Amino acid sequence: MNDVGNGLWIAASASAVAALALTLIGRQQPPQRGWRLWQAALWLSTAGIVLGAALAPHPLAMAPARLALLAWPALCLVGMRRFHARVDWPGHERHDWAALGLCALLVASSDAWPADSAMASISAPAGALLMHLYAASLLVCAGSRRDARPMHLLGAIVALAAGAPMITTLPGIAATALFEAQAVTTALSSVAMAFVVTILVFDRSERHLRASRRRLRALASIDPLTQVPNRRHFESLASKALLHDPPASAVLMMFDLDHFKAINDHHGHAAGDRALRLVSRCVRDLLRVHDLPCRHGGDEFVLLLRHASVQDAMRVATRLVARVQSMAVQSALPTFSLSFGVVQVRPAEMLSQALQRADQALYEAKRQGRSRLVAAGGSGEQPGFIESRPLGLTHA
Repeated sequence: MNDVGNGLWIAASASAVAALALTLIGRQQPPQRGWRLWQAALWLSTAGIVLGAALAPHPLAMAPARLALLAWPALCLVGMRRFHARVDWPGHERHDWAALGLCALLVASSDAWPADSAMASISAPAGALLMHLYAASLLVCAGSRRDARPMHLLGAIVALAAGAPMITTLPGIAATALFEAQAVTTALSSVAMAFVVTILVFDRSERHLRASRRRLRALASIDPLTQVPNRRHFESLASKALLHDPPASAVLMMFDLDHFKAINDHHGHAAGDRALRLVSRCVRDLLRVHDLPCRHGGDEFVLLLRHASVQDAMRVATRLVARVQSMAVQSALPTFSLSFGVVQVRPAEMLSQALQRADQALYEAKRQGRSRLVAAGGSGEQPGFIESRPLGLTHA
């Protein structure tokens, strides 16, 4: 076996390793658009190099071998179009196939010309050059986002591979040596392509995994019905806020829907869910960015108003009641009232202690007839109710 044959077999081995690696990786990953085209590009390149190594310089072997090498930049480009379908690509996929067909005709026509003619020596390298430059230009120009950089790198690799066919225009170079130069360049480019597309797929999988984790964290921390933090997440956020804020600068407000069970019993659970969603939406609309809402359980909500006083909380409750009343009428919901328990969080007071006092204030509001706000002082063992105010909604 001569040196040319050795070079072709080494190139075929490198291309086969890249094709096999891409195939095995593809079996371990979720299906990706374009992946099969990339596999086909590498296996076609390998087949073309093997054919040339085994049968060169027989002309019947060289023609299909050159065509197999010609296909890989086109398949690489079309695969990338499908993988990055949202990128603003120049042209259309059908243009890529048309370019491949025209360049293949140009390459195949080299055997139709007299052996000593200029067209016989330049048609095959010209077809390969045009195909590579076409694919490279589209890959380099596609997209401007950060995730398009691997495509630009791949375009540069294809452009470098375009230089190999130009060697065939030099006089005095044997056909087998010319094919070896093209085969080696294609094999190296195929290895680089396999590396780039693998990075692309792994990067996309990692981004999807991070997005799934974010969704799971949101599902674990947000109440799905009302879209506000659930009890566990609220207690974590509120405890951190109380540690960070100045002492006695926050107000804890606990409220619920009066006679909520009657709404479910008389109008159905769907009406009850709509009422909860309406209250939650009104809460989100009224609160400041740094305030914390929570669905504490059932029809009970808790708000942590940071940098606020009891008087501020009373104004928030009044606005919330008015907004809920207006929205309930617009939504054709049965009328219902809200009862509130409000406490100023004391210096060094645990969140659980403040919640207990707010719950006692809410219980007192219920005892006084509902549709009221009661503010509590004192301690959890001996609460003192410092203010009671009726609110505007009628009972359900």
